[in-house]
Order: sequence, then structure tokens, then C-alpha cells
Amino acid sequence: MNVRTAAWPMKLIPVAEAPARVAEIVAALAAGGLACFPVRGAYRLAADARSVDAITRLMQSKRRARNHPTLILVADLAAARSFVDGTTWQTTERLAERLWPGPLTIVLPPSDELSPKLKKLLTRATGKLGIRVPSDPLTSAVLRQFGSPLLMSSANLEQKPGASSAATVRQRFVNAVDVWVDAGDVKPGPPSTIVEITETSWKIVREGAVPLADLERATASA
Repeated sequence: MNVRTAAWPMKLIPVAEAPARVAEIVAALAAGGLACFPVRGAYRLAADARSVDAITRLMQSKRRARNHPTLILVADLAAARSFVDGTTWQTTERLAERLWPGPLTIVLPPSDELSPKLKKLLTRATGKLGIRVPSDPLTSAVLRQFGSPLLMSSANLEQKPGASSAATVRQRFVNAVDVWVDAGDVKPGPPSTIVEITETSWKIVREGAVPLADLERATASA
């Protein structure tokens, strides 16, 4: 299935020009398109997290089997409240205050503010959502200018490597992506740490860039 839109042929932006051309990335996202740019050692796909059509395009482009929590990028914890519950839980607040922005994904239950269709689409993998406040400059700038949460996923097909290779990413997603920031091959980095939180407990779902010791210090009583 061709998931391109005729109104937005793929635009290539050299990474050196990206800081000055954030508005072009934002315009593509606002039009329901997909953007692809490097984030922490891998290319990532981004879409408007409020748009059923944009989310469907992203998942179709990846042939996603949906076995991982969906990642939503937010500007801050307050911006996550329309997507997840538990933002006022003590553990959530402590982790957000002490470790965001950064490579920490917090998994929480979906908010009842989400429309039924959007909730079903975003949570069908695990019944929950991952949220993160990014720290890299380009993603942060896109998020600020876009003004709403973004869905983000690695630029690879399900169960396939290659998200750090510019040639592989371009070959696989040239017919799906509307704007692509080309940084050449990028050096792979550690994944984000994923922590699942309930009102009374927390657990590590995936070890990553934020070590256990930092999590324990962040969640400890002041």
C-alpha cells in the first residue's frame, strides 16, 4: 500500500541545515505527514500523536507488529496528561523532575481523555503508553514548534535492524516519509531505559541509557 500523500513529495534536509529548517519539518507533521530524523544514534519516524491517519501511516510504513509500548514525546509532564493517567503519582513526578529531559521512557495507563479510536490504536500492543521528554536539540525544537505531542518510532521494519544506516532507511521509507533529515550513517547508542509505573510501585521494563542507580536515587524520598 502506498502511504505517501501527493501534496507532500519527500523533502531532503541536510542535517547541518536542520536547525534553521525546523518549520519545514513541523509543516509536514501538521499536514498529517511523516518526518524522519536522527535521534540518539538512530533514525526515527515521527507523526502527530493526535492524528489517527498519521499514526496509521507510520505503523503501516513499519509493518509494525505492535509488541512494544507506543512512545509519545511530550514537552513536559503537564503535556502528557491528555494521553496518560498517573502524571500526578509521586514516582512519576520524581522521575520526571530529576531525569527529564533525557533517555527515560515512562510507561503509564492511557488517559480517558483519549478518543476511543485513538486509544485503541495507540495502546493495542500493551494496553499502556510510553512517554518521554527528549533532550536532543533537533527533536526538542521540533516538539516545541509543533506544540503538541508526537508519536515516535525507530526507522526500521519490525524485527529488522538498519535504523542507523542512512542508505537502508532511505531505501525502506522513501515512499512513506514526507521530510527526511539526512545525517549520513549515525553511530548507534544505548536505547532509552523503560520504566513502568503504577500508583504504588515501579519496575524496569528495559535497561538502557539511564542506570538503575539513577532511578533509585530519583525515586528515593527527599
